[in-house]
Amino acid sequence: MIPRRLVLLALGICMGLLGWSASANATIPTAQATSAIIQLTTDPANDLRPAWSPDGRQIAFQSNRDGPYHIYLMNVDGGNQRALTQGAMDDRHPVWTPDGKALLFDSDDGKAHEIWTVNVADGHRKQVTHLGAEASFASPSPDGQHIAFYLFKDQVLDLWTARIDGSDARPLTKGLAIAKNNQCTFACHQAAWNPDGQSIVYSAGELDSIWSVPSNGGNPSSIIDDGEDNHFPWFMADGRLGYITEHISPIQSWTDAWVYDFKGGKPTLLQAQMSPQGPFEWSADNKKVLFHSPRAGSFEIYLIDLTAPGGVQALQGTPVPAQVAFKPSAPVAPTANSAMQAQAIIPNLPIDAVGITVVASAVIAGLGLVVWRRARS
Repeated sequence: MIPRRLVLLALGICMGLLGWSASANATIPTAQATSAIIQLTTDPANDLRPAWSPDGRQIAFQSNRDGPYHIYLMNVDGGNQRALTQGAMDDRHPVWTPDGKALLFDSDDGKAHEIWTVNVADGHRKQVTHLGAEASFASPSPDGQHIAFYLFKDQVLDLWTARIDGSDARPLTKGLAIAKNNQCTFACHQAAWNPDGQSIVYSAGELDSIWSVPSNGGNPSSIIDDGEDNHFPWFMADGRLGYITEHISPIQSWTDAWVYDFKGGKPTLLQAQMSPQGPFEWSADNKKVLFHSPRAGSFEIYLIDLTAPGGVQALQGTPVPAQVAFKPSAPVAPTANSAMQAQAIIPNLPIDAVGITVVASAVIAGLGLVVWRRARS
């Protein structure tokens, strides 16, 4: 039986999708920035999990535009999109190494699900972990010498660490989530290294609290546990901790971003009433936000400039047309899932029809995802 909280989560996601789809309106395919929202990808496949490069000039993401998911790169303006990994393996959840020369990701060949690395310059890939279980969501240490990642083994999810070459792999938590206890055993997002490299912050429980654990092993300690749904932690350049709080009900959902100062021990609000459900990728200066959304029909990657006129309002769900940064370089055969078709069709449908279609699809997909996360099939 699916817990009531997860049913509400699925319904909340539906409300988020409805809000973004209903506010899609028309896109603006122009070369100059005329909107606070820029649609960086336009492929009819699904483009997800954008990640800023350390220098802020490139974006890595995953896409299934050529079959299985692979790791792609593009310029920060959406141009020069190209595949970095290829082949039959399923590659997901890219994250940059601190020097910007490589990306960590998890890859599945149908038999093993391990952490890999790929060079940005030449696309050479190398397997990092060899644990014979499901390793995912790698995160490099600030000095690039270690990684943290999640491992699902024997129906138990835990946070692990290893050297960058995969050696000295060991768990940092014990029984973080256990399938037989009906706990969510899908990690959802990378853990976050403290800039000093001494601790790692992660989401625990039902992804509703933020914890910290020494990177060399030790007892975890709670940071944020206020009864809200808190997750997606990340560290800012100044050492403060950012995290997301989702507010979900059957009739409304929204997301707040918080900043926690370890010196003062109190969180302060960074952005309130955000419409997308996350995960988010904030630029180093916190002025731009990357996220993926199905508002155009399939999942695409968007950028919001919070310093542009209407930027904050756009993040909060105010209907704003999205500017298309670049059209695909090669013609794409029309399909029912085409992003451009969806942008043309949605504004002409009665809002009730749009709502029913989106909500019905999202409820089925959301509850299916919940079952998948728990069954690990």
